[in-house]
Amino acid sequence: MKLFFLLCILPVILGGVFTDTHVTCIYSEECMLPCTSTHLDIIHWYLDKKAVHSFFHNKDQLGHQHEDYKGRTSLLSESEIKNGNVSLLIRNISLQDEGRYKCYAADAKKNDEKYVVMSVNAPAKSVDIILKKDTVICTSSGVYPEPKVLWYSDPPATEPLNTVSQTEDHLFTVTSQLKVDVITDTYTYNCSITTKDTSYTASLKQQAASELSENEFIFECPVTKDFNYTLSLSFSDTILKYDSKTSRKEITEQWRDKVTFDPEKGTIKLSHLNQEQLGTYTCESTTAQYRYITQTTLPSRGWKIAYIIISIIAAIIIIIGAIVFVLIRRKKTKSSGSKATLNNPSELQDLSGNNGTGQTEDLLNEDQQAWI
Repeated sequence: MKLFFLLCILPVILGGVFTDTHVTCIYSEECMLPCTSTHLDIIHWYLDKKAVHSFFHNKDQLGHQHEDYKGRTSLLSESEIKNGNVSLLIRNISLQDEGRYKCYAADAKKNDEKYVVMSVNAPAKSVDIILKKDTVICTSSGVYPEPKVLWYSDPPATEPLNTVSQTEDHLFTVTSQLKVDVITDTYTYNCSITTKDTSYTASLKQQAASELSENEFIFECPVTKDFNYTLSLSFSDTILKYDSKTSRKEITEQWRDKVTFDPEKGTIKLSHLNQEQLGTYTCESTTAQYRYITQTTLPSRGWKIAYIIISIIAAIIIIIGAIVFVLIRRKKTKSSGSKATLNNPSELQDLSGNNGTGQTEDLLNEDQQAWI
């Protein structure tokens, strides 16, 4: 009868006023709501009018547990409870779990009431970032509460355009578009998605490789010593995988004599490459809060050869043009000289005197002799 009375009485706070404990739980994961007491015969957890979990007669009593919590709650071990730890573990946290929970513990003499305020955070677990024509697009989904988007760009870009939508589960999807004025050979774009105090950053970078010798190049992929990371290098297919947690490195068989990776510095050296293996390489390094995508383009020998051939052809055309110009110039000079000789008045006078005046005088002399 006394126990029944204890189950039904309204909670009375004894021993002073307690401030609420605030806890942030991660969506879809498990979360512990802390509570301690020295009165351990009866333990009840409530959210408003919902019965979340009950314990008495030294065992769980879940007959009146609300449907939303079935199969998702548990107290700690028996030894922990005897030591006064009556914290509640809730698994598979949902947004509907947010609220102010009451921890009620009592025995035949006294009872405790403490309150735990739970808020739920669904941080971005991944962020996609791509460059499409003149726009960098950053996307993340399944986040809560509504996230903030922060950009960093080099070279600078215009203000981003953000689009936010919400699913039936009240989770948010955000898409942010950054218009790029000029696409350069090297660039860096960072997009950070922040919910409460948690942030996830995706980076897209275009960089140049250093050419060590013929068909040997070296470039860097961002890595960190402070966090475990996974790294992959791809060309047309994935050619390298690395996991810093296990130090496991996998290189595709046909690339084993061509790829050298330094996990401490994040440097990748490519050697003995043929013409088909020159082009754009993509390195992706990922941690729990960062995703770095770095693209490096190795110059193709085909372009070098084409450039040399074009240069030679252009030089030949210039030389031929110069020769043709000189020949035409000489021809024009000779033609101009001939015309000048024929049109010289003194020469025409000499010709007239020799061929015209001289012949006339001879004929007059002959006529005079005939009349005599």
